[in-house]
Amino acid sequence: MIEFAHPNTHKSFHIGHLRNIITGEAIARILINAGAKVIRANYQGDVGMHIAKCLYGVRKLESEFKSVKNKPITDKVTFLSQAYVFGSKAYEEDESKQAEIKQINQQIYQKAGSLKSIYNLTRKWSLTYFDLIYERLDVKFDRLYFESEVFKRGKEIVLSQLEKGTFKKSQAAIIFPGEKYGLHSRVFITQEGTATYEAKDLALAELQFKEYQPEEIIHVVAPEQTDYFKVVFKALEFILPASKDKEKHLQYGWVRLKKGKMSSRLGNVVEARWLLDEIKKALAGLVSDEIKLSADTPEKISQAAVKYAFLKTELKTTINFDIKESISLSGDSGPYLLYTYARIKSIFRKLGKRIKKQTADWSNLNGPEKQLILQLALFPEICQQAARNLEPGEVSKYLFDLTQKFNHYYHLTPILKSEPGVREARLALSKATLQVIENGLYLLGIKTVDKM
Repeated sequence: MIEFAHPNTHKSFHIGHLRNIITGEAIARILINAGAKVIRANYQGDVGMHIAKCLYGVRKLESEFKSVKNKPITDKVTFLSQAYVFGSKAYEEDESKQAEIKQINQQIYQKAGSLKSIYNLTRKWSLTYFDLIYERLDVKFDRLYFESEVFKRGKEIVLSQLEKGTFKKSQAAIIFPGEKYGLHSRVFITQEGTATYEAKDLALAELQFKEYQPEEIIHVVAPEQTDYFKVVFKALEFILPASKDKEKHLQYGWVRLKKGKMSSRLGNVVEARWLLDEIKKALAGLVSDEIKLSADTPEKISQAAVKYAFLKTELKTTINFDIKESISLSGDSGPYLLYTYARIKSIFRKLGKRIKKQTADWSNLNGPEKQLILQLALFPEICQQAARNLEPGEVSKYLFDLTQKFNHYYHLTPILKSEPGVREARLALSKATLQVIENGLYLLGIKTVDKM
């Protein structure tokens, strides 16, 4: 099971979520290619204090809430983000407002109170928006999990284990004593009696093992959660012994913008949709008018730019995202790989039906041809290595090396104008390169284009 994406309703789907979902999908494809059966899971936060803060803002921004109801979904989620910022500020600055927001949080968990209908409506807005992003990125999930379906069971699990000594009381809260195991202690039930993320994760694991009996669960989550998962996994061993050594935290690094606009309209969050749209705008001056008129090619190129930029480095590496670098047609970029693929496609379009095919003559290979053949032969091994290491960057690096070798070969070696027999060998080599590029890009979640 690969568990990835993890957006919270009522909040922005930001650049960090974008790297998460792109990484998770690539790992799923790489493992499937290596022969594994993979379940794609997505654990989404639809209860919690962040929602209470947002709903507080929604209630206070009543006129804006009424006006946005008839607007497009993008306007609705932008309003929710603004309401969340409003509520967060109120929570931090005023104790009376903080108490009110805590009361809203209790109502959410109890599924009661005057905000129930507003919660259901705004939750639907967020999930609809998330579905649009998943569709845009060509990602589908086998199971969508929600915090709202596990928080109650999570509390039950902790309370049932309290008498057994797995957990203990501490200042009216219930904690897991991590110090006993060389870790740190964490709260699983708050003083107010609310299940924390930790308790919910226990119930989530129970549900995942019950539904799928996975040999391994890989949680694609940012590095700040490393210590968190160590504690949760250790606590889980006492509750669900079968989970021991089957839960894994796969870290990925932070994402920042190198320069240019540093935030969306929220002021401190780079939205995923904004970044994809900005890259598409930046590509407008680089592609031909024929490409601009295409229905989906600009979108494919822009996604290749983003996905490859996230996947070309080691997962743990912090990325300083540069829009200009990501769309380069001559550097280590997704569009460069697509450009090479389109170049090979153009060779076969020029071939036509006029040339009479001959038996391929492989008797006199030149140096660049030998290098290209050796590079192609590495592809199966690279795929297996990427699967073993859970590292899409190994596929990315391989593809960049392959396209560089082909372009070097292309510039030095005539293909269509070479003599019969030799021409067929070079066409076969070009076709094999085309296929491997397509296969490799698919593993990264990147769709090919025939023209650029």
